[in-house]
Amino acid sequence: MEFVSAQKIKRIIKIKSLINEIENTYRNDSFVPLRQVYNIIPQNNEAQMMVMPAFSIDGYYGVKLLNVFPNNPLVGLPRVKALYVLYEQKNGEIKLILDGTEITKQRTAAMSAIASKFLSKINSKTLLIIGTGALVSYMINAHCSVRPIDNILIWGRNISKVKNIVKIYKNSNLKVSAIDSLEEACGIADIITSVTSAKKEFIKGSWFNNSVHIDLLGAHTRDMAELDPYGFSLGEIYVDDKEGALVEAGDLMQSIKLGYISKNDIKADIKQLIISNDLKRDKKDKVTIYKSVGHALSDLATANYIHKVLNLS
Repeated sequence: MEFVSAQKIKRIIKIKSLINEIENTYRNDSFVPLRQVYNIIPQNNEAQMMVMPAFSIDGYYGVKLLNVFPNNPLVGLPRVKALYVLYEQKNGEIKLILDGTEITKQRTAAMSAIASKFLSKINSKTLLIIGTGALVSYMINAHCSVRPIDNILIWGRNISKVKNIVKIYKNSNLKVSAIDSLEEACGIADIITSVTSAKKEFIKGSWFNNSVHIDLLGAHTRDMAELDPYGFSLGEIYVDDKEGALVEAGDLMQSIKLGYISKNDIKADIKQLIISNDLKRDKKDKVTIYKSVGHALSDLATANYIHKVLNLS
């Protein structure tokens, strides 16, 4: 039994190949129970443990054990720490144990890129990233793999972190710049991806241009929010997992509660997008929204992809 470290996962994964693996996995039959969320006792600053199993006909199944400690970044520790266990379906043999934190980052970015393939404008050039955490570089890599992006705007509350991100890309082929006004940036971006742990909505729908694709990755619990309730009423809504989004996506749930939208306004989930294999942007002037709370089947697909690569190497 092998443990696959975060460093090794980074070396193995090629984003376009991972996207293909996830799409193939979602086209096949699978069973994904709703993840279980437990408060860690004693109550530790809203710390939680999540158990995320997934089963596929592809020969393997797996489970991610994920811990979220919201205040860890204040003391220089990661907010999320996880392990993933991949099992053989025939006999329950453990095939791999993997760094689940790295798997989460890779599959989150890949899933956003898949959604963008179907929902954003084909000629999208400007990407706005809201947030300064560990996912930023992953989102840049993933979105640039499916759209011809050459202009990246970074906004965050911590200006020094924003400047550090810009500095990392100083010698790249991409134009990466810090922006002061989130409102102005929302007005010019082709794609907006928000990767924050905000407790209260701060993105206003009134700021959006009429052809933007919005990628919401934060607010994965009912006590979190990124987009204001009105914003969800402006576009077509898609999710990674409808069952999970309706009980965990804080900002989406709030919009439904206040009557801006209903649960029937959710057009499709990521599996339906992949199976249809059809661009959903039938006209340029349309807002599309992808809301993610995390889906265990994408974790399984990522672990399975790594297992295949290791067997071939």
